[in-house]
Amino acid sequence: MRKLLLTGANGFVGQHLISALPDYQIIGIVHNSNLENSENVRYENGNILDRGFLEDLIKKHQPDSIVHLAAVAPTWSQDPENIFKINLIGTLNLYLAVEDQKKSSGIDPKIIYVSSAEAYGKTTNPEKISEENPFFPANYYGTSKVAGDRLSFQMSLSSKLKITIVRPFNHTGPGQLKGFFVPDMASQIVSIEKGESKNELLVGNLDSVRDISDVRDIVEGYKKILEIDCEPGEAFNLCSGKGTKMQDILDKLLSKAKVEIKVVEDLKRIRPSEVPITVGDNSKFKKLTGWEAKIPLDQTLEDTLNYWRHKNG
Repeated sequence: MRKLLLTGANGFVGQHLISALPDYQIIGIVHNSNLENSENVRYENGNILDRGFLEDLIKKHQPDSIVHLAAVAPTWSQDPENIFKINLIGTLNLYLAVEDQKKSSGIDPKIIYVSSAEAYGKTTNPEKISEENPFFPANYYGTSKVAGDRLSFQMSLSSKLKITIVRPFNHTGPGQLKGFFVPDMASQIVSIEKGESKNELLVGNLDSVRDISDVRDIVEGYKKILEIDCEPGEAFNLCSGKGTKMQDILDKLLSKAKVEIKVVEDLKRIRPSEVPITVGDNSKFKKLTGWEAKIPLDQTLEDTLNYWRHKNG
């Protein structure tokens, strides 16, 4: 059985990736979490800022591959020091730990670095962003991902680490926390349906256009990379290739609601540096792997609403 080390294993994407990899023995790094082990998953509680912890873990388990998901994800976070500590220094620690074990023990795993479309930011040609587009990040998160992205490229050259860079565009689905558009809207709708809050759905800017995929399609993309050989340092966009206006997503969610809902603009939800359009070009990844987004947006939204309808607390 192939052995995978997964950082950020207790996160939204991490849990979906675990579900997609039943044939892997997974060592999941979690931080301040008490998830129970299962037949093919063993959780290790630790901090990616602790390089010694990472070195010991790699030496002990000798993984065939590593997927690096751990990151401070909210794009609106205003704690730049913490963002760069986790997203850049944590990434550097992981690579230095692998480099150390490669030199001392010959352990040389394939590594997937999960970058982000936020690295492109206010780039050129925003309606069809390719891997060659320049980086113009518009928030701390995007800037930290540019740094981690380029560190990954550099260490694939300087340290000969087998790193593949993946730049996922927006993805959502059941299990995503509040703070992101779809779970924010879905959780509010469900709260109104249940009579737990007054009939006012608070919204921000609905004019922006995003390339949105289902998280379950995205993790299938990660799985594809685990199963093929890539040139170290190569980068791939992971996206649907289609743009959808936030207003259209909201309209779809409202059409699935069990009650009529009043929409109210909330100025606190409007972000000053928001990028108007972000749509990716997935042709490079699709040509290599045959991957494409398969789950329709309507199903993603329905599943997300049902997640919140059945969620306790």
